[in-house]
Amino acid sequence: MNTVFELNRLPSPVLTRIITYSDPATWWSIENRSVRALINSTSFRCGWVAHLAKCTNIPALVTCIEDIDTHICSVLEPVAHITGSHSWITQNFVRALGTNHPESLNIISLALLRTLLLNGKLDTASMVVQHTNVKLDVLDGQFVRKLVSQFSELWMLQWLATNGLDFSDIYNRGNCFGVSQLIDWVTSDRVELLQFLADRGLQLPVRSLIEYALGYSEPKLVEFLMFHDAENACELSWNDVLMMACTEASTNLDVFACVVRMTEPSIVWTFAALCLASHAMVDSYAYDKFITLRNMPDAAAWIVKSTRGRTPIECLCERLTYENLTYISPFVRDFIELGVSTANMPSIMSALCQ
Repeated sequence: MNTVFELNRLPSPVLTRIITYSDPATWWSIENRSVRALINSTSFRCGWVAHLAKCTNIPALVTCIEDIDTHICSVLEPVAHITGSHSWITQNFVRALGTNHPESLNIISLALLRTLLLNGKLDTASMVVQHTNVKLDVLDGQFVRKLVSQFSELWMLQWLATNGLDFSDIYNRGNCFGVSQLIDWVTSDRVELLQFLADRGLQLPVRSLIEYALGYSEPKLVEFLMFHDAENACELSWNDVLMMACTEASTNLDVFACVVRMTEPSIVWTFAALCLASHAMVDSYAYDKFITLRNMPDAAAWIVKSTRGRTPIECLCERLTYENLTYISPFVRDFIELGVSTANMPSIMSALCQ
């Protein structure tokens, strides 16, 4: 303890150097008020971080995502181990590090950004961007992809845009905002994230996304995708989506009703009704979807129409098997009720439909 007392009498720069080049964690454990006050100071932490950045031989040029993890573990975590959190990374710290150790700030800039964003300190993260030569599109977009994967939130996209990320450029490179990422947003019904990208001129892969939207999203997301498609490639019509919705057993009832409302009375409704009936064995909501279609204005006049010279009942009976017999019969009963001819209907089906 006397040794600590004597050290306390040393000039602050000298004591700072001694503690920095030994083990600050050990000094902290002594529980000396003066020593702890020194270690808690912004100037000491700047010097300590700069020392750690140099002595761990961290390359100035980050070549992979793993390098950023190394920076965090080697430079930031030792300080956080003492303080118990990353609250010490303040705007004053960033400003001081940039003034006194600009090279070190540049080296650990990506590690700082990721740590600050993880802790929701957006303003401090923006200061890192302002005081360094860091490029958010570094590693051909992999850094942004990592951030967006960790934080699939609107605030993250807004922060990236505010700090100069060119979304169109990074999207076109193909390493960020790929189909798998967008599918995750679709299946979690994050229409606001997709809208953000669309507002910046990104052309979303609607055909790939709509298949997932039918079963895992709300009607508003399906409507958004179709509106976006109409403004761009116009690959799909609502009639196309209706047929997809009929063949996909996972299609939500609310989404199916939305898709039906967006179509108009036509021969497509004939095929849609038949499609629902033929998939009834694997879709427990097929009949509910059929009723939704049947209840549309003028639907009855269309779903009973013959196609290629065959009535809807004949078409269904051509696909009749012992396994799907009971699944198809409710649809056949409805077709009969709507006036479809029962000619050529097997006797067993006639018996079920009595």
